[in-house]
Amino acid sequence: MTVPAHHPAPELLLDYAAGSLREVQSLLVAAHLAYCPDCRAQVAELEACGGVLLADLPPEPVSDTLFGTLMTRLGETAAPSSPVAAPAGRSVFPGPLRRAIGAEPEALEWVRVVPGVHLSAWAVSAGTASACLLRMASGARVPAHRHTDSEMLLVMKGGFSDEFGAYRVGDVASYETHTPHHAVADADGECLCLLVQDRPLVFTGPLGWLLNRGFRF
Repeated sequence: MTVPAHHPAPELLLDYAAGSLREVQSLLVAAHLAYCPDCRAQVAELEACGGVLLADLPPEPVSDTLFGTLMTRLGETAAPSSPVAAPAGRSVFPGPLRRAIGAEPEALEWVRVVPGVHLSAWAVSAGTASACLLRMASGARVPAHRHTDSEMLLVMKGGFSDEFGAYRVGDVASYETHTPHHAVADADGECLCLLVQDRPLVFTGPLGWLLNRGFRF
């Protein structure tokens, strides 16, 4: 497997190792780690450093009833519902995302944005941040847009290019606030990405007015 050329920012790996990264960003980083041995090694080193720091902290006194209270609360927590089982065989999704979705792309519902470009009905959100899937047919173009906050894309199948470079399986494309761009899927096959954004993007160009109001072609 080819090692990805584009990675999450170092501060995201640090926050992920510390357990302080928000849910949707954590999902993308965990999925990227499934492809990238270099980032897995970095996260392991960061977690080891954190463990050393915790070991050096003086112990904190706790009440005698803490353990019993904790076990009671755990017993009262409802068990999570089981996800829909993915079909047998190799999944297009890396493990963390496969567990989060519980189904393969063909079993999901998709909303067409423009011909050849679809967003999944499956989505997760945490505050203003959200994650969903972006599917582009061979050679399809995502309409030009800019970001009102940061956005990240993780490629899981095929590839795409934009003004900033070319991205293949395992790569993470990161965009900052107000960055304008448009993605074009490679001509040799479908492109499937995990899309994570802090706030909704704003479409520009001739179709922008309609797309920003939820119109789909």
